[in-house]
Amino acid sequence: MRGFQCLLLCALLYLASVDAFGICVGEADDGSCPDNATCEDENNDHSFECECKEGFDEIDVPGLTIDSKAVTVCVDLGSCSPLDNKVDDCVNGQCVIYQNQYGIYKTACKCDMGFYGEKCDSK
Repeated sequence: MRGFQCLLLCALLYLASVDAFGICVGEADDGSCPDNATCEDENNDHSFECECKEGFDEIDVPGLTIDSKAVTVCVDLGSCSPLDNKVDDCVNGQCVIYQNQYGIYKTACKCDMGFYGEKCDSK
């Protein structure tokens, strides 16, 4: 089980390097992007790509492809995210990924000894 969690974390961290995904029609057409994403022209060069909204992380759905391309979704993993490249999500602890009773992956801060709270910022 721990090996699977490590593999999942490594895969999620690899995906964190991607800022945008999938070509979309244009800013007015949010229907070409998945839920919780918008169609953006980041470089002002009319090359529109989907980008997850603030607070949502890009994840490729394992084993699901369309036209030989991985299906990417934007999900809210929870109180912290190993994908946002912020080291201070959990002030005195580390962000861990777990699978809840419904099979949905979420995150939580695992606090260092003596600390507690959603972000491990209370003593």
